[in-house]
Amino acid sequence: MRLLAILSLLLLSLSACSPAPADVPEEMPAAPVRLEAVKWEPFQPTLALLGVVQPAGLAEVAIPVAGRLDYPGRFAGGLTTGAAVREGEILARISSHDSAAELAEARLRVELTSSELARHQRAFDAGVEAAAVLASFKAEADLARSRLQAAQGRAGRLSLRSPVSGSLIVDHRIPPDSEVTPGTPLVRVAAGGSLKVEGRAAAADRGRLHPGLKVRFVSSGLQSGEASGEGIIREVSPMVEAGGTVPLIVEVTDPEGLPAPGEGVELRVELDARPQALTVPEDSLVVSEDGSAVFVVDRREGLTARRRAVETGARGGGRIEVVRGLDPGERLVVSGASLLEDGDRVVEVKDVKK
Repeated sequence: MRLLAILSLLLLSLSACSPAPADVPEEMPAAPVRLEAVKWEPFQPTLALLGVVQPAGLAEVAIPVAGRLDYPGRFAGGLTTGAAVREGEILARISSHDSAAELAEARLRVELTSSELARHQRAFDAGVEAAAVLASFKAEADLARSRLQAAQGRAGRLSLRSPVSGSLIVDHRIPPDSEVTPGTPLVRVAAGGSLKVEGRAAAADRGRLHPGLKVRFVSSGLQSGEASGEGIIREVSPMVEAGGTVPLIVEVTDPEGLPAPGEGVELRVELDARPQALTVPEDSLVVSEDGSAVFVVDRREGLTARRRAVETGARGGGRIEVVRGLDPGERLVVSGASLLEDGDRVVEVKDVKK
């Protein structure tokens, strides 16, 4: 009994030394967010499209006969897009078995007829052969030389030359020593002159596009938003293609940094500016299966974030136009919206000025 009493006293002592449990908060702390007042402001919407750089003119070089393809030393590994060439420069050669055999036969025929002519000439000079016989051998030798020249001409046409000065566009690279067939496209040559860009827009954007709109080009190798030339829309097709796209032509006014003809480029079209529009930062938009929404702060409930469905329009400069769902003067969550739920308490965090 005495031992039990001692144990009871020890337990009471330990209980008295233990700290009281902390109170469990009844609600989550307010989430820190940045806010922005919704207001009417000038807005420059843009539209991002894809296009292909095209030259002022194109000349195609095709394979004329069957044979084995090889290239001159400059293009030992094959033709490459963007390489500059001169008019008349040899791009490739074709070794045709038929042409080679014809040329060899024509040369042999010239040697034989020349030898026969020389023998009969000596006989004529010695007075043992008539002039008519000598004349027939001369005619045969002349015919052989004529056939040799024709065979050499046909062999010469197997050297494929650039028809114009410009830069190469290789759609399908043909490796050296490949067997080729007549009519196979070898390369296209982009002639000099003003460049253009052929683009495609969605049919839904057809009404926002028209000639005269300014375009900035962005190459895939550049940082996001870094321009590589400028242009102006000159044509917008009134017809919608089978794939649901609308073709358009952009005249290049500043080609600096633009990729070579035949390569792709992104088009940033500056649409008609809005003198006044309600816009929100792209980061403030929350997109789900139900559509687009933002979080508006309700001050009547101690800075409570309320989810609001909105209808959006054009984009530009990192902002999105809101055509329905917001009113000027409302306070909008512009940072941290993706972590909020409807009804969450928030606290405004001011931007730190450096």
